[in-house]
Amino acid sequence: MAVLLVLAFLVAAGLAWVLRGANGADVPAKAVTIAADRLPAHRRDWGRAMAAELTQIQGRAIRWRFAAGVLRVAAFPPPSHRNRVLAVTVVGLLAAAGATVAAAIEVPGMSVFAAVLGLLLCGYAAAVTARSTRPRWGTLRTLVGAVAMAGVAAAIGTVVRIASAHPAATTDSGHVFAILFALILTGYVALGLTPPGHGDDANTVLWWALAAALASGATWVLVALAAPATAIGVIGFLSPVGAAAVLAASAGAAATTASRTAGAQAGLLTVVLSAPVHFAVGLTAVLQVHHYALTTPYDVAAYPHSGFPDVASYLLSDAVAGNIIGLVLYPIPLLALALLGAAAGTGLHRRGRRATRRPA
Repeated sequence: MAVLLVLAFLVAAGLAWVLRGANGADVPAKAVTIAADRLPAHRRDWGRAMAAELTQIQGRAIRWRFAAGVLRVAAFPPPSHRNRVLAVTVVGLLAAAGATVAAAIEVPGMSVFAAVLGLLLCGYAAAVTARSTRPRWGTLRTLVGAVAMAGVAAAIGTVVRIASAHPAATTDSGHVFAILFALILTGYVALGLTPPGHGDDANTVLWWALAAALASGATWVLVALAAPATAIGVIGFLSPVGAAAVLAASAGAAATTASRTAGAQAGLLTVVLSAPVHFAVGLTAVLQVHHYALTTPYDVAAYPHSGFPDVASYLLSDAVAGNIIGLVLYPIPLLALALLGAAAGTGLHRRGRRATRRPA
């Protein structure tokens, strides 16, 4: 619960920072402007007209109600093709129901996770379908989406392996971790398949993020193969490999495009593509342990009262829960590094331009 409170505070602080007044604009005006810029192309003119209309509205309460209405339309715009949205929703609900039934039969401890994840992904697919007039994915964008989905699938598959071998390890009586796992994976899927707009620097951002994510994933696999297996296996909140990958992607994209925004986007996308892989590699390493033993005084004292049938289930349950929390918190320090890398990259670009302009 403390972790969720911290995350809620961080999200609120981030929203307050993004929506802070700029150039004299108040928060409702800033919110409407941001929402208008993120509307689909065929609705962007409407959003900008709403932003202009807001300047004529007086009264704090009325301005907030107007902004809330614009944000609602931006988040849930009227679908252009209702039949397509309906078809996607029906297929998504059927898939979610099928996955839930399969999980209840094969791995009962993950049935709540399967149901929540299925519903969230169904809602995401319906929202994307409602906002899009026609999908336009090039080869690079498709490759990035495939890598994102592969990482999420690997993370789920690893937990399923643990649930199959040690059912008690993934049995969550309060379903807190099951729901949290579904929520965070849905976020990774959404950012991987439909990342924030990149503008004219889209390909540069995608290439840097993809290269950095693949390099970090390969490094984690090699380290896991070389290092002895342990029952700890909880991903750190700041992995040296992940930090290096994010810094390289953000600095490289910023130096190439001379844009801090592009650098920060490349760093964010690197985190999105690599974090589920890190999760899967960490838990897979835990599964390679052949003999599980209690090694700390706390575990020795807590295990007899834990209700777990064996030591393996007790330790694996801690590993799964710790990795889920790590998957939530892991991006936070890396996003800060992405901003630093973007600033460094733009600085390198400016220095390079000045050096080329100097007379011989």
